[in-house]
Amino acid sequence: MKTKETYENLSEYCGFQNLPEGLPELYIDYKADEQTVLINRTFLNKIFNQYELSEEKRQAFLQALESIEQNSKLFQFTRFLVSDMCSARNRCDVDNYTNLTPAQGMQHPEFYSLLLLLACVEPAMKKLARRGVPKEYYEEIPFRPMKAQFQKYIEKNDVTVSDFPWDMNFYTCSIFLFDRFLFIPYKFGDAFSMYRHAKNGKVVALSHKGICFRRDGQYDGINDVYDKKGAFQSIWEENDESITANRINPMGFAEKQPITLLKSEWQLALSEGDLLLALHIPSGPGYTPDKLKSSMRLALDFYEQYYPELPIKGFWSESWLYDSHLSLVLDNDKSNIVRVQRQFYNYPIQEGDNMLRYELFGDWKADPQKVELKTSLQKSAATYMASGARFNTTSMIVLKDEADKMGQEPYITEEDIKHFHQIVDSHLKG
Repeated sequence: MKTKETYENLSEYCGFQNLPEGLPELYIDYKADEQTVLINRTFLNKIFNQYELSEEKRQAFLQALESIEQNSKLFQFTRFLVSDMCSARNRCDVDNYTNLTPAQGMQHPEFYSLLLLLACVEPAMKKLARRGVPKEYYEEIPFRPMKAQFQKYIEKNDVTVSDFPWDMNFYTCSIFLFDRFLFIPYKFGDAFSMYRHAKNGKVVALSHKGICFRRDGQYDGINDVYDKKGAFQSIWEENDESITANRINPMGFAEKQPITLLKSEWQLALSEGDLLLALHIPSGPGYTPDKLKSSMRLALDFYEQYYPELPIKGFWSESWLYDSHLSLVLDNDKSNIVRVQRQFYNYPIQEGDNMLRYELFGDWKADPQKVELKTSLQKSAATYMASGARFNTTSMIVLKDEADKMGQEPYITEEDIKHFHQIVDSHLKG
């Protein structure tokens, strides 16, 4: 077996910028093999044929790939990166990898990031096969981002990877589609804890100490809007018998009046570091509570069977679709957006309305007063924003025990909705 070079020598030679933290420690346990190719040519030719690449574009690809394989230092380090990337998501390392370009030793270095991702596909599939995961769960996953990627190469001669961390989920076969939604492990780390009542099963989220909220229960300063007169700081007072803190209303805001939970009656249900399944929403029809329930049930069954070492506590997601402000401009009885968000325990985060501007109006900084409004939601949202009000990106939690209750609104009560209507936009009225 070839001598394994030191991490320091390889990283210095390759000269990559923005490598993830912790790689030197992970390299210690890395076992290099006798592999001499980075990407199997049969697999690569399948991709070339599938996307009908011209001979000229195929040759540019191959020249870039062969220059990596023929450079021992670059090849060895790239093989290590591939091995680590195929494990990173199971460690719940989020967005740690990004586009990489070697400082030397490669022809057409602009190809490197895409080649690195493509090199992950077969090793990732082999890891899943060793776990006993049936092929139908993952054989199409890596090809979801490939179509647009190769179309861009064909039409614009552009091989850059637009969103490396997101695409990495697919090329490493780390994300799975169950019915309507995509799922991937996620480590919870937001500034609140959730508790469940020992007898009635009710769930409460309590904000951690020292967070500044506006009087409407959103983070002070979100959307660059501050509440100088009505902002409040969250508290956390704990002793052997009880916890007094600010409740997070599942409509997605923090309540100003603290509540007290008796430890003899409430059990910790979710805290920092717990594992969840991040839920992502592909475009298309079927965004309904029924599809949500079906997808969650399938995801839980899958991870319990094939990843029993991951103690999944439930689900997490982040989207403009979860913002309760949308219920002010939509038909609450007919809108699937409202019907789905009412199934979640929603909570505020420090993100404004950029996602909504992008999804509804086509640009992260779009001015809805200056774009053509076609849909009823666009028109309603633009009218609401014209009044000075703003939307927010919101996160949600669904604990494992409530997965089968999607469609029954397990967290949000009529009192929660009433409270939301009482305080919403109160910082503007004040």
